[in-house]
Amino acid sequence: MAVSSAVLIACAGLAIDAGYLELVKTRMQLAADAAAVGGAQEMKVNGAANVVSAAQNDSALNGFTNAQNSVSITVNRPPLSGYYTADTSAVEAIVTQSVTPYFMELVGSGAVTVKARSVAHQGASGSGCLFVLDPSASGAFSLSNGVQLVVKCGVQVNSSSATAMTVTGGTSLTAPSIGVVGGYSLNGGSSITPLPTIHVPVVSDPLANLTPPTVGACNYTNTNITSGSPTLSPGVYCNGISISNGTHVTLNPGTYILKGGGLTVAGGSTVSGSSVLFYNTSGSGYTYGGVNLNNGCNVTFSAPTSGSLAGVLFFQDRSVVAGAATSFTGGASAALTGTLYFPTTTVTYSGGSSTAYTILIAKQVQFSGGAMLNSDYSSLPAGSPVKGSVALSE
Repeated sequence: MAVSSAVLIACAGLAIDAGYLELVKTRMQLAADAAAVGGAQEMKVNGAANVVSAAQNDSALNGFTNAQNSVSITVNRPPLSGYYTADTSAVEAIVTQSVTPYFMELVGSGAVTVKARSVAHQGASGSGCLFVLDPSASGAFSLSNGVQLVVKCGVQVNSSSATAMTVTGGTSLTAPSIGVVGGYSLNGGSSITPLPTIHVPVVSDPLANLTPPTVGACNYTNTNITSGSPTLSPGVYCNGISISNGTHVTLNPGTYILKGGGLTVAGGSTVSGSSVLFYNTSGSGYTYGGVNLNNGCNVTFSAPTSGSLAGVLFFQDRSVVAGAATSFTGGASAALTGTLYFPTTTVTYSGGSSTAYTILIAKQVQFSGGAMLNSDYSSLPAGSPVKGSVALSE
């Protein structure tokens, strides 16, 4: 009986230890899942700089803190194994801990290493690059007069109108996918490839999570450039910036706050700026103005490639409800690399030089000339600014 009791106690101890290790494993898997999702969400919102710390913080909130109680948390972007090793939006979190069972230690078994792994990535909705947000207007997205538009990424039109999208006058539109909440009108010898999918769900503003720049006091007021070849510096431009009369202007890298007045480039002027961001807003005594590139101007702008607003070239203040429309037309050579974000106003767009990528998000969009919107985001460490939803993958 004594021998039998010892065996029974050992078996009971083994069962208890196995249950304890399974409990640790379950809790650890929850921590790994939280770490992977937290890291992917951090990258979606703020870029890749703090992915590791964000993932480890979320693991700590679930009871497993890196470098404490023999816990180790490894974060890899992209994952080092599995199906997402080539996906830079994917984050792999591996949580390990050396655990000493209660009863197995008595028989000299020692500590056991418990491990949990999880992968989260951003979903496919991040593949879009042309979003029309008006919820009800007819012709919210319109193409006419022989426009030839090629979009290398998805198109989404949120209007519920039966004619939310209108394509007329010998126009053609080609894109990988086209979704319309309402319906579309196609006539006048025009074509759409493929034909839109209608009655799709509404897609929320894909950049609604972005925090706008802080608007301070005026650094410059009534900037009207009509001669010479000046160089502008970042700052707050009250009453905006106007460039005309064939002048040549260079913009230093940084953020340009257009506090009223907007931006106008006309009269054959040449303007260039690398790693620049324009925040278009208004202020006390300074009325909101649109962005207008026209009359044969030559414009070359590229968005920043790092920071929370990487990939964003123009950012319209969301609080502007009925502001002036924006027109990217009439440019003899307009090369705009970045996101044109005008969520509550209308954008008219045409032509210009093809660039690595252009993302267009506006309340309404009208194309008045042929264009190509590319989707090469290799210059951005975190990929496209438009992210899909974060989901657990492995």
